Amino acid sequence: MTGPVNFSTASSAGSAVSPGAAKFVRDVASVLEMKLLFLLRGWYWYLVRPLVFPLGVLFWLRVMVPDDPEVNLRVMAGAVVFGVSLSTANMLSQQIVQDRFLGRIKLLVTMPMSKSAYALGVLIFSAVQATPVIIILLSTSSLVGVNLDLTWAVLPLVIATLLSISGIALLIGSHAPTVEIGGIMSNIFGVILVMVSPVFFTMDQAPTAIKWLGWVSPMRYASDGITKSISGETQIWTEFAILAVFAVVAMALGLWKLTWRER
Repeated sequence: MTGPVNFSTASSAGSAVSPGAAKFVRDVASVLEMKLLFLLRGWYWYLVRPLVFPLGVLFWLRVMVPDDPEVNLRVMAGAVVFGVSLSTANMLSQQIVQDRFLGRIKLLVTMPMSKSAYALGVLIFSAVQATPVIIILLSTSSLVGVNLDLTWAVLPLVIATLLSISGIALLIGSHAPTVEIGGIMSNIFGVILVMVSPVFFTMDQAPTAIKWLGWVSPMRYASDGITKSISGETQIWTEFAILAVFAVVAMALGLWKLTWRER
């Protein structure tokens, strides 16, 4: 016969798990709160920024490129990718670099806090930063003569794009040896990589050297997928899978390299 169940032991075993999960959530919320405080100090600039970049680039390209529906959709998708990259791979990576070299990460370690909690908080903040950019760009489509046919595929594509570019931001923030070099790296990957990748143009239109870059650049797959999702197509799983794999690898490498203890 089985003995009586010790409910007090079972209760304590169950409660031993919940405090850890609750602390993880609080740690993520603490990182997000810290980032949001910086954002709130000049929140209006975060709304003005999309009106200059990439909305300004979108208007400029609409004047320069032929007035063709397919070209217009590609330019819009490129502007979305550019906006997300500017707010994550560029600006977010610089914030992570500053966290490292200005002592903020040392403060978080003393809480104590895990790397994964910090990374998740930063990831959520990157989504907060990028959301106004995406909304402003898509809502101005009629002003620039772009006819959108939005599908449900827009949401998973945008999420996959955010994750993959956030992975780049974490990689840059983890590997930059100084604040100055971190700024250079964030500009290279957040701005220049978008401009030279097949983002505002297709692989067929790209020169040979850029075609090679297009096969490995996550920006190209993000633009391909978003172009499909805003033009009525839903077959975006190849682009989604590539971006998801890139995001997992980039974040894993970034977390592995990120210094979390004094040597």
